[in-house]
Amino acid sequence: MNAPANEHEFRATITEDVFYPAHPPRVETPTFRKTKHDGKAAGDVCAISGATHNLEYHHVFCESALTNAVDWDTVKRIGTGEITSVPELHPQTIVMLAKLRGFDWAAFDPSMPETFVDSPQNMLVLHERFHRAPGHGIHHSSMPVFVFQAFPRKPGFVYMPDELASRHQSTEA
Repeated sequence: MNAPANEHEFRATITEDVFYPAHPPRVETPTFRKTKHDGKAAGDVCAISGATHNLEYHHVFCESALTNAVDWDTVKRIGTGEITSVPELHPQTIVMLAKLRGFDWAAFDPSMPETFVDSPQNMLVLHERFHRAPGHGIHHSSMPVFVFQAFPRKPGFVYMPDELASRHQSTEA
């Protein structure tokens, strides 16, 4: 399929090669269940499309599977302002972590990291398409390409080949 006029196709393969720490099979923690329940009761919507159905909660700052690799004592000390400089972290990261969407770092117990990892402050609410679907989901895109989907588009601009295909199907009918 050819790109629309005045557009060009960019295709990339994102390959990740990382080590995850040993961890038990993932289960929904009470914090995660509460985050989803309270969010849906409060009227959470997809951060990209505004959809109110088929919502899923994406761990945005710390992926659940990486929980056991984090030094949570240090994270708490950064979050409370006790530590203001860590050589491996850019100062802006520390500021973001300390003020992260109202999370109470002073009350945080480092022995229970799920109280942050599964909290609303570590979630991005997404429709299932923007969470896990190939091409559109956050698990399948770089952050700049993913976030573009939240911006209003100029009339006629086609973002992905699947949109071009559906446009052709609608004109053929």
